[in-house]
Amino acid sequence: MEILATRDLDHLRKISVEGAYAAELALRQMTGIAMKLDVARVQTVAFPDVPALLGGAEAPVIGVHLRVYGQVRANVLLALPPQTALKILAVLFPPGLPSLERMGELEISGLMEMGNIVTCAYLNAMSNSLRMSLIPSVPMLANDMAGAVVDVLLIEQGQRSEAALVVQTEITSAPGLRGQILMMPDPASLPKVLEALRDNPAT
Repeated sequence: MEILATRDLDHLRKISVEGAYAAELALRQMTGIAMKLDVARVQTVAFPDVPALLGGAEAPVIGVHLRVYGQVRANVLLALPPQTALKILAVLFPPGLPSLERMGELEISGLMEMGNIVTCAYLNAMSNSLRMSLIPSVPMLANDMAGAVVDVLLIEQGQRSEAALVVQTEITSAPGLRGQILMMPDPASLPKVLEALRDNPAT
């Protein structure tokens, strides 16, 4: 993987902040809950250490995963702790469920649609900043441990690298909801992203 200079990381973080703001608005409009999205860090992480960003390999996670195609290939994951997912389901489909094991097609579709709206808002803002196409796939939902959820994201990247560039966005709100958005550009797409960042004076 190409080594990123501090300037490149700063530029990538700047456009990620724009993406997080767009996702924050989308999440607030869909749920009615004021949630704050902050880009915590942009860093290169060895594959075995990526699950630690979500609380450890054995931490339970509800993940909505989208692959990104177009001029930039990447993976995006919206990861929620089970209690946060239950609270969001209670907002979307009152009175909610006692446990995630009781989820039916309606609840699964609702979480997938929420993940789709949030991550697409994030990607659209970044696409506008980079002036490059970022086309999301159909979302996929996983209810598993963080290690297993992250493995799905890293399978393709593992063919070309031993580490991932991770843009980590933290989700917090007053009612105690929390979560993460992880974006991992494909190593083969990274040079294109860096070139776009360096050529765009707005960044």
